[in-house]
Amino acid sequence: MELGLQGRVALITGAAVGIGACIAESLAQEGCPVWIGDRNARQAKRTADRLRAAGLQAQAVTLDVSRPESAADAVARILAVDGRLDILVCNAGILTTGSFLDSSPQDWESIMAVNLVGVANCVREAAGPIARQGGGRVVNIASISAMRGGGSIGNTLYGTSKAGVVALTMGLARELGPAGITVNAVAPAVADTPMTRATLTDEVRDRIVSRVPLGRLATPTDIADAVTFLASDRASFISGVVLPVDGGILTT
Repeated sequence: MELGLQGRVALITGAAVGIGACIAESLAQEGCPVWIGDRNARQAKRTADRLRAAGLQAQAVTLDVSRPESAADAVARILAVDGRLDILVCNAGILTTGSFLDSSPQDWESIMAVNLVGVANCVREAAGPIARQGGGRVVNIASISAMRGGGSIGNTLYGTSKAGVVALTMGLARELGPAGITVNAVAPAVADTPMTRATLTDEVRDRIVSRVPLGRLATPTDIADAVTFLASDRASFISGVVLPVDGGILTT
């Protein structure tokens, strides 16, 4: 199936490792020149180097989404090199665990700065250049925690930050639609990544899997495939949607 992504320039935030790196690779395999945005400049470069070694178009850009000036600098760099920006994937995020009453005001500020304000910072900088190309795509990474006020790993703070991403996605779809920009979100359940493997005990992992109708955790590829579809021409009339990638867990 032709997705119409050849030559579309994409910025993926938090893309040095994990799900973000998988999203970048998926888009690059469809012909997108991708930019690996991450505050870990060394790891971002490694990921870009790995993709280029595989014959794909990839470059790294240092990006701390919590800082508006960093988002502005990253977009300016992309425009200086490639002259355009068509796709923004807001994947950067941090996870918190533990109870709300045990959290601090600093915990709240930190998670909101990355998970929610970070999305706004990047969209604010990217929307103009994308609109000048005649439109494009914004895909945000939310979470099923947004629908449940937390989840199997993330706590109330995390769920609240991702609920904000859902509301922001819907509002931006309305505001940016006239410029030809679709804005959607993917809401994963717990994915099988190095981070979750380090975080989950076997008991907790088994308990989570027991609640998933499809009987397994999500893989990074499951999430990357959904993002790639929403970034493609095949999703040209889909906007304001939050797509769960959860194996059916929201039905339980």
